[in-house]
Amino acid sequence: MEEKKRVYGRPVEINQEDVKNLYINRSKKSETIHVDAPTVLSSDKNPEHINIWTEREVEHCLPYLKLDKGESVLLELGFGTGRMTRYIAPQVKQYVGIDYVQEFSDIVGHRTDMDFQDSMQFLTMSFQEFLEQRKILNMPEFNRFFVSGGVFMYINDRELEYCMEQLADCLQEKALLYLSEPIAREERLTLKQFYSDAMAEEYSAIYRTDQEYQKLFEVFYQRGFQLKVSEPLFDVDIKGRKETVQWVYVLERE
Repeated sequence: MEEKKRVYGRPVEINQEDVKNLYINRSKKSETIHVDAPTVLSSDKNPEHINIWTEREVEHCLPYLKLDKGESVLLELGFGTGRMTRYIAPQVKQYVGIDYVQEFSDIVGHRTDMDFQDSMQFLTMSFQEFLEQRKILNMPEFNRFFVSGGVFMYINDRELEYCMEQLADCLQEKALLYLSEPIAREERLTLKQFYSDAMAEEYSAIYRTDQEYQKLFEVFYQRGFQLKVSEPLFDVDIKGRKETVQWVYVLERE
């Protein structure tokens, strides 16, 4: 049995089932903590951090998406409990959200603060499954792609590279991508079933460097996208993390 550990620098894979089980447990925690808590704050003893996190994205970052009720066709990856969905969905022409945890779909379905419309669709499947089945599902071409909090950090390199290629092929000519992920400050860090005080349980994740994300973005740059925003989510990280920082990327093809 491989030792549970922190791995610096070299690429190693994490167990996808461990990650999924983590999120199933996270969905159960939503019954006893604030439903809108990002995963990194799910055990935070200061509930005000949840409001600070969401307000920062809503007020500072959502304008980057340039949402238009008449033309925005948006794909949200990892909608979770619907923390950001309830702000985004009313501002777009068509919304499709995917998450591979059925319990999250159930939570979203029972939210009373979300105005559900026929233009909104929630699917329970992985990113790769969605991209492979999108034609069978009769999905449109998207002009907005949204990830908040961190999803790529739970996907191994080979699968993520494949997904980026597939995603690039299902975007409209004019499109914009918003990605909020925690990145490594200095060198790549992989947690393999490492006990996290923030999560209060064992945790697996890949914290890639900015350089690694730039390499992943090459598939978009080659198709005419430009990097419009690259900045930390907070001026001062509310979690005070030393090795990672929450980062925001915006790529656009005009």
